[in-house]
Amino acid sequence: MPAGSGRLGTTPRGARRGRGPRPAAALALVGLALTGAHALIAREAPAPGELTGTVRTAGGSPAGDVFVVARRVDRPFSVAVLTDSGGRYVVGPLESGRYAVEVRRTGEAPLAADTLEVGDGGRQFDVVLRAPAGAVRESASADWLATLPDGEEKRRFVLDCTGCHQFDARVAMPGGAARTKAGWTEAVERMLRYGGATSPFPVISHERRAGPTATWLAQHLTGASVANSSTSSRTMAARASVGRAVVTEYDIPAPKDLPHDVAVDTAGRVIVTGMFTDRMYVLDPVGGEFSDVAIPVEHANPRAVELDADGNWWVVLGAAHKLARYVPATGAWTTFDVGVYPHSLAVGRGGDVWFNGHFTRAPELIGKVGSGGAVATYPVPAHPTLATKPGGPIPYEIRIGRDGRVWGSELHGNRLFSFTPATGSFQVYRMPASYSGPRRFDVDARGAVWIPAYAGNALVRLDPKTARFERFELPIRDAVPYVARVDARTGLVWVGTSAADAVLSFDPAQRRFTAYPLPSRGALVRHLAVDTARGVVWAAYGASPGIPARIARIAPR
Repeated sequence: MPAGSGRLGTTPRGARRGRGPRPAAALALVGLALTGAHALIAREAPAPGELTGTVRTAGGSPAGDVFVVARRVDRPFSVAVLTDSGGRYVVGPLESGRYAVEVRRTGEAPLAADTLEVGDGGRQFDVVLRAPAGAVRESASADWLATLPDGEEKRRFVLDCTGCHQFDARVAMPGGAARTKAGWTEAVERMLRYGGATSPFPVISHERRAGPTATWLAQHLTGASVANSSTSSRTMAARASVGRAVVTEYDIPAPKDLPHDVAVDTAGRVIVTGMFTDRMYVLDPVGGEFSDVAIPVEHANPRAVELDADGNWWVVLGAAHKLARYVPATGAWTTFDVGVYPHSLAVGRGGDVWFNGHFTRAPELIGKVGSGGAVATYPVPAHPTLATKPGGPIPYEIRIGRDGRVWGSELHGNRLFSFTPATGSFQVYRMPASYSGPRRFDVDARGAVWIPAYAGNALVRLDPKTARFERFELPIRDAVPYVARVDARTGLVWVGTSAADAVLSFDPAQRRFTAYPLPSRGALVRHLAVDTARGVVWAAYGASPGIPARIARIAPR
């Protein structure tokens, strides 16, 4: 039977129980009803709960590093894996049910697609790809950024103009046409009204001006820009390998929400902040179902979440200038007025919970909610130039080392600092490269600080004992690393990128990256949580505006 000429029959799923071997003739390839001219071919193979097979090109060569994505039609999540160098894949084990299956690369139209049943015995599907006519690859944000000349001006642009949304085709060439200088001027002026240094939400540097920015962008972003780019998001340097993982993407119930942070409880449930809908979500990974937890604060604006030793949630309520504690066992909320718009929090020893003042500058503040509920604040050493400027240094992350030191970063200030509560003393560390953009860092078991240089496209290690920095360039050009989290069990450093649709791991012993591509184009990864008990990593991504909000579970194989 020619591929694609028939339809899926009604043969039993998986192995034919109790009927003996099937005749050889019955093992012939069965054509499926397909979308367009793509061929997705099925063969029987009794693998419990698994969807497995081989993907090949029309010429018969193995198709490696393409995603096979299975989405159960009655559940709001999908499971994706990459094929290996031989074109082989295994998805699952899956629950019995009907699944929509696609074969595609990130940012491309499906190369094959169909809907099929997967039973307890599993299914084997061999895929023959036929490139769809006129298919166009949607370039990653990293590809667009790669068209801009490297240097300090680009780092400043990345800091100012890519934090809330990706720099992609919708921004660079709306409607498929390059913006004129006037068009860029209007766009930048609109962003400055929203997030400029003198706006109510001052996340853009006081140095940003619409005119010079528009001139620079119009010069370097032309109709042929992306065609001549290095397609960086698909090109891995020799110091990285492509990791094999099962990536499960869960759709947030409100697609336009912004899942800012995630945390994992002892039962494996995932706690998510719904920044735009003023709610908290709880994800049950097994069934893929979300439940809501209402926050009894108007315009709560939840940003960050961490769990304390008792499993209670601590949540930053940014616009409300509060921290909040939620006790899951009783459903009780307690709020604490902290007097600033906090960005991040960290649970310390003895029950103290630390926070930072996102827009504080004169003085810049960190603070804590003590175990008894009292709030105290501490002024950070003044930034030498930005303390007196609108916007300021933009305090960002706050973490606590095993020695009890409190660490903070300044996104625009280009500094890190540590605070020793016992002595009240601060120590300041300036990033070695200008406009690096130290964003959401972490501290490992030995006290080393792992810093994603957001605009510098590097993972940077700070040794506090020597005050020395060591830079590890990311293997994907212009990936724009947003967040780093250390796996306490393995010592691996996980890095979420905001422009490459990928999560990376870095092995400090081998000094080597592994890249885990994500199946969704536009995945701006703002936060990661490492579930050491289960050996998986959780990511929160979405953009404003951008793809529908999603939570991803990355399970390395």
